[in-house]
Amino acid sequence: MYLAHTSFGMVMREVAIGFSRDRTTVMYACHLVEDSRDDEDYDAVVSTLEKVVNQDFSAWRMAA
Repeated sequence: MYLAHTSFGMVMREVAIGFSRDRTTVMYACHLVEDSRDDEDYDAVVSTLEKVVNQDFSAWRMAA
């Protein structure tokens, strides 16, 4: 959910629909990830995932 929102630029409503969840659930999940990024190891994992998504799916995003 977090990566869909931040890397793909989807609004929370779109993410919620894609995951069959409520918008508030997406908001909670995104806040949870942001708060957890204070931990260096967790932040490193999320940063790596962001890089992979941004590199591997950049062409897909441009086509959408």
